[in-house]
Amino acid sequence: MKVEWKSYVCEVGVTYACAMAQLRLWLQRIPQGWQTAFRHETQRTFATLCACDAEPDNVEWQRFVTPSDAASVRLVPVLPDRSVVSRPEARIEIAPRHKGLFFVTIPVWVRVQAETPRRIDLGDYPTALLSKTWFGHPSEEGEIGYALTTRARQDTAELTDVEGRAICPVLIENHTHEALVFAQLLLNVRHMSVYQTEDGKLWTNECRLGYTGSIFPASITFGRTAPEQARGATLISEPRVVPSAGLTARVIADAIFKQPF
Repeated sequence: MKVEWKSYVCEVGVTYACAMAQLRLWLQRIPQGWQTAFRHETQRTFATLCACDAEPDNVEWQRFVTPSDAASVRLVPVLPDRSVVSRPEARIEIAPRHKGLFFVTIPVWVRVQAETPRRIDLGDYPTALLSKTWFGHPSEEGEIGYALTTRARQDTAELTDVEGRAICPVLIENHTHEALVFAQLLLNVRHMSVYQTEDGKLWTNECRLGYTGSIFPASITFGRTAPEQARGATLISEPRVVPSAGLTARVIADAIFKQPF
């Protein structure tokens, strides 16, 4: 059973639990607010939020003092707090003046919000434990991101593991007269929204990467709406960081495409 991204009315003094992939999350409504606890396990399980018989063992509770009218919580899927690094199925080469479309699945985080006239965040909880990795040259420009365990695909039919993940369409445009060869991609997911289609799948807005040469900046553009592959999708969470005006950021090319050294 999947977690439903909606509001849940909770009674004071009752423990509620849900599971999303590796995440196990517990909530309690208390007289002056809420408290939460979580842990991660190796087995992937999905279960909607519901009352449970007993409190969990060996977890640390975090308490939030909120207005007394906050009688319900909403579970919201958001994207990770760092960039993610994705590898294609194999070494990729894009022909000069050509473009390629890829699909990357990204494990979401669960944001818990107490519902009052103004929603109050009760924490963001990763549904999967991802290893940190350095992206860029060892001694030059780069950043720390999360290494995805799934590969970028070129057809949505090949995406077999989408539960608990958001599908990110990545359009790579080679604006040069030479072939673009790369082995990894860095995606700044903090600038992406999350959408949901009627079949329950989660999507991000499209990320467009424009390559203009190894010594020149490359452009990153984020779509303003749901991608064309997710027609009719509903916006369910905003970006962690709203992109700058024009939704375009300029970065060094090597900080986007990891060349096969």
